[in-house]
Amino acid sequence: MNEVVKIHNDLTNEKLGKMNAKELDLFMTICHKMRDKGTERVVITFDELRKLGNYSATSNKLLKQDIIKANSKLLEFQFLIEKGPKTYQRTLFKDFITDEEECTVTVGMWEETTYILNDIASHFTRFELSEFVSLDSKYAKRLYKLIKQYKTQGNFYVSKDEFYKALDVPSTYTNPDFNKRCLKPALEDCKKYVPSLECVPKKSGRGGAVKGYTFTFFPEVPQKRTIKNKFNDFEQRKLDIDALESSILSN
Repeated sequence: MNEVVKIHNDLTNEKLGKMNAKELDLFMTICHKMRDKGTERVVITFDELRKLGNYSATSNKLLKQDIIKANSKLLEFQFLIEKGPKTYQRTLFKDFITDEEECTVTVGMWEETTYILNDIASHFTRFELSEFVSLDSKYAKRLYKLIKQYKTQGNFYVSKDEFYKALDVPSTYTNPDFNKRCLKPALEDCKKYVPSLECVPKKSGRGGAVKGYTFTFFPEVPQKRTIKNKFNDFEQRKLDIDALESSILSN
């Protein structure tokens, strides 16, 4: 069964520090394990991180270093959370303890940041962890997250500046550099899971500079929840009218 990550768009829209592809995989795996846990401290084994995060290195020391690097980059930004007259400045995690001897990482959240991973609502981005970790580059992973944010709409527009920021594109890249090294490989990678994905650059005037990008793809149809009751069961079993009447009267 594929693992599913649910992340609030407050987190999805951040550029997640300067995480590389491997660090993003570890971070998303930790997010998956923290889902719906509230402020409870959660212990995650190195074996779980390797399996779910598609982490190939066998060295516990190296894994510990990569976990610490990922969290250090995550600490670069904070969430501003307003509750009445109070404004809280919080990092995502309250506790983050990596233990090489026990081969575990222990993670806990602030009460004020639990909504980011724990609320189940329409403003959450949902995606399969197995798909995310299989993507090759950090650019593909960040584009994939954007696509999943708009999955039921089937399209979105992003300005060039916002897109470069979201993908953490080096400031020295020219437009041809960006197309060759970032956009084209990311599109090809994401098309493994979103085959209908297309990207059209928006330019300022005839032959002008690129202002932004419009992405289109077949939207996902939200799954309808089926409320199971005795009448659903009757219909599924194709009971005749007499049997249905008898069954209802007997309850």
